[in-house]
Amino acid sequence: MYKTYLLFYLTRVILYYIILKRRENDMKINESIRNELLTDDGHMGTVHFDPKYTALPRKEGTIQMLKSMNVKNIIHIGCCGHLCNIKKQMESHSHFHSMLIRSFDKVIGFDINKEAVDYLLSFHITDVYAMDFVQEHETVSEIIGRVFGTEPYAILLPEVLEHIGNPVSFLSETVQYYGDPSNRLVISVPNAYGFGRVCDALFHNKEFINMDHKYMFTPATLLKVMCTAGIVPDELQFLDLYKYSKVFKKPMLGNTILASGYFQA
Repeated sequence: MYKTYLLFYLTRVILYYIILKRRENDMKINESIRNELLTDDGHMGTVHFDPKYTALPRKEGTIQMLKSMNVKNIIHIGCCGHLCNIKKQMESHSHFHSMLIRSFDKVIGFDINKEAVDYLLSFHITDVYAMDFVQEHETVSEIIGRVFGTEPYAILLPEVLEHIGNPVSFLSETVQYYGDPSNRLVISVPNAYGFGRVCDALFHNKEFINMDHKYMFTPATLLKVMCTAGIVPDELQFLDLYKYSKVFKKPMLGNTILASGYFQA
């Protein structure tokens, strides 16, 4: 009995190690998928996702995607995060904006929470502004020109879109004001199919949610919102995977969806 249990345990450990070593989870969004996402005739469609995965947390996975694009300049929307977390994250070197500054040549941050921006500035962070990225686009564009010059950049929207009342309108305006074909866009949102959320619904008949969230996205609906706004999605990843979603090889159970796209000429 003991030997059987030991063999079972060692088998699980070996399988778990192998799974953790496979970190790829980049699904390329091809033309046929984009064409399907752009239809609006009400038919039932299916989008299949690659059964690979990554063990990376959201922040590290996002930085890895940005680096794979070979971008040097980042515009970080919602750069402060929650005001109550700034001090702790800065002290532990885990504040996302600070991590971006350490990873890329030039980083500009925008956030609508002036109190949070002022507090972040007190940590000697520069090029952080209390502005609405789309409503104050003229001033924002002047700042971008002053810091980046004519160099291309990536616009990063991490855990932002779910807080916005009209995400299609917001992204459409982003395309209108900043949609140069040389620029890129990266979005991360909570995944409606995240393992914890699925378990809450399946076993506890409840939903646990940030009450400031207006939307919950699935992989397909995020891609469709991007397409509708005039953004061409080209890659999708799932991050923040629980150990069971790794074991069962279900990347769609990741807590975070990460997508990239580009602007058409």
